[in-house]
Amino acid sequence: MDERSRRQLNAILRKNWLLKCRHPLTTAVEVLLPTIVMLLLIAVRTRVDTEVHPTQPYIRKGMFVEVGAGGLSPSFDALLKLWLATDEHLAFAPDTTETRNMLNLLSLRFPLLKIVGQIYKDELEIESYIRSNHYGERDQIM
Repeated sequence: MDERSRRQLNAILRKNWLLKCRHPLTTAVEVLLPTIVMLLLIAVRTRVDTEVHPTQPYIRKGMFVEVGAGGLSPSFDALLKLWLATDEHLAFAPDTTETRNMLNLLSLRFPLLKIVGQIYKDELEIESYIRSNHYGERDQIM
């Protein structure tokens, strides 16, 4: 370090020392505020659970009930009969040939599905129907 740089460093250090001495409140805040913040962070850290918990799957065995399995749920045929008796329907969307083919194929096993099922153009049409005054009225699948 040459002489000129040393003089500049001494001058800036002396100036900073004088400022610290002339403004003791600011100096105290510069020292105490970071110390207080660190102490608060340490206090929070000691109160928080830092144990690393093993990952767990959200879906656990026994969480879902299969329709008609065991004694927990009625069979799909019983549900279709219930919906027919209460004049309710099962909504399907979108109205495509694949959807219609799927319903026709399922209707071979569950004939009441033709009566209870209702196909809507898309989800928006289902939502509009639910919010309309015609909610509860239905037509059979074509």
